[in-house]
Amino acid sequence: MNQVKGVIDAHTHIFPPSQCKRRSQLVESDKGFAELYSNPAARLADGIDLLGVIDGEFFVGAVTAGFGFLNESDAREQNDYILAVADEYPAVIPFVNINLSWSNWFDEAKRLLQYGARGFGELRPGGQGWDPLDSEAKRLYELADDSDVPLLWHTSEPFGHTYPGKIGGITPYSLLMCATEFPKVTMIGAHLGGGVPFFLQMPEIRRATPNLLFDTAAGPLLYGKRCVSRLVDLVGADRVLFASDFPLRNPLNDLKLAFDGLSEEDAYAIGVFNGRRVLLKNDQN
Repeated sequence: MNQVKGVIDAHTHIFPPSQCKRRSQLVESDKGFAELYSNPAARLADGIDLLGVIDGEFFVGAVTAGFGFLNESDAREQNDYILAVADEYPAVIPFVNINLSWSNWFDEAKRLLQYGARGFGELRPGGQGWDPLDSEAKRLYELADDSDVPLLWHTSEPFGHTYPGKIGGITPYSLLMCATEFPKVTMIGAHLGGGVPFFLQMPEIRRATPNLLFDTAAGPLLYGKRCVSRLVDLVGADRVLFASDFPLRNPLNDLKLAFDGLSEEDAYAIGVFNGRRVLLKNDQN
């Protein structure tokens, strides 16, 4: 593995211990949660679990993304926990989830920003029942633009085998439309972007989406061991963020796989530089 240090994992998940204990109740009350976590083998992690993994030789931080809960009280419980962990441990970069079908989502989004949220995600509009192309969603993009925070989208390929969590995110078409209409907003297509990177080979698409990036979360699980180097070939190292999707994947193992076949310069870009540029751009330290 390239000896790149100072890595930021751009996509992990943690839940408050209270929700980990109420796992069976959440499975019963939230269809999207049940799809991913009804299997007892699907691990839930809290902040201490995450810090134990990234507190090592290579990592200096990690984005902790919220889950796309349907119920506002469940989302708020997780969001407030993520913000509290980030307040205590600066290595945690808090992303929070909101549901635009809530009547007060905009006020809640502003509250979360006020209390330290550094981005919104992992957004799952298909599973939460809102349209990323309608006028209400545009209010979110304007808020993200004004606040200079990224949006992390759950993206998945529309073809191929099924697996828990495949559906419910944003479609490749919608992601490209949003990124084109709001080019100043940093948008991150998780899980290698669900096929969107292929279209960035077209010069007009590349020019129209200057702040569209892709993370590598769960990439080896979906696309094989050399998927990250192929992604870099398609879109360039400047548009790729290393991510593991912890606790689904082991960050250190996936870091080794991500760097396989990359030059040291490209490995540094996807592991360190892009994360600092995109995820820590408001950090004054």
